[in-house]
Amino acid sequence: MEEWKIYKIGDLFSHFKSGKGIKADEITPKGDYPVFGGNGLRGYTSRYNFEGDCAIIGRQGAFCGNVRYFKGKAYMTEHAIIAVANDNNNTRFLAYLLGVMKLGRFSGQSAQPGLAVSELAKQLISVPALSLQNKIASILSSLDDKIELNRRLNDNLAA
Repeated sequence: MEEWKIYKIGDLFSHFKSGKGIKADEITPKGDYPVFGGNGLRGYTSRYNFEGDCAIIGRQGAFCGNVRYFKGKAYMTEHAIIAVANDNNNTRFLAYLLGVMKLGRFSGQSAQPGLAVSELAKQLISVPALSLQNKIASILSSLDDKIELNRRLNDNLAA
């Protein structure tokens, strides 16, 4: 059995930062690129500020601490943390792992829940070697693909 080692969350990523602000009138119901904020998809826009694969961590709002995996081009707002794994880690695996950690518990205690990137980066996490991360991510992503296919089939049947 491969050993899991403990790291600070921030040490697992080559990029671990908030996105950038975007004006509300630039976000539309349809467009070229999705816009992700602290609570997920906000709409679409004609430009992007991220390309690749990442874990998107909601930094502010009711769902702060939620995690989703994303691959492609998108606009990430300042209310989302963009987390791209370093060469020793698998971004998709880390998205799954962070997703079950209930990261919202690290939010500041104010009227508007929020995660500080620097505080989240200091939190400890246990991860296996990259080879096991790849195997786990492959299995879980296959299950996600099957779930998405079933959802689409159900939507077609309902229509």
